[in-house]
Amino acid sequence: MKEKYIKIIEGLISESFPTLQDKKIHVFVLSFRYYACSIWFPPFMRFVVVSKRSERFNDYILRGLLAHELCHQERYIEMGVINYLKLAFKFFIFKVVRAYEENATDRLTIEKGYAKQLYELSKIKYQDQKHEKINKFYLSLDEIKSYAKKIGKW
Repeated sequence: MKEKYIKIIEGLISESFPTLQDKKIHVFVLSFRYYACSIWFPPFMRFVVVSKRSERFNDYILRGLLAHELCHQERYIEMGVINYLKLAFKFFIFKVVRAYEENATDRLTIEKGYAKQLYELSKIKYQDQKHEKINKFYLSLDEIKSYAKKIGKW
């Protein structure tokens, strides 16, 4: 599956993420509770970790998931090292910081043209008991659709 994720990520970067074209992003597949996460160890080590739980997703939904994770990476670049380190420190301590980051990342995912994929992924997330505690950090289904329509990306 790792090769499949790498191929999808490479395609997404080529299509929609010019900021990431010269960045090496390492992909790992691990067993963990959520579907994926994105990490940066400044200045060069970037990771997208995909849960084995995501293996059941079709390519359409995987594109939404991986586009969201790449949007995190793009946001990290825009923040710069100091602001990213501040975010990383506060992310797990303050729920408001986590909600702000996930909302902003969902919006960027929509702006990049992956609203419908994100919507389909979110339909799964909102039915998943393992995501119950963190769903509040992301845009709701209505918010995804509404924002996408508002900016002409639906």
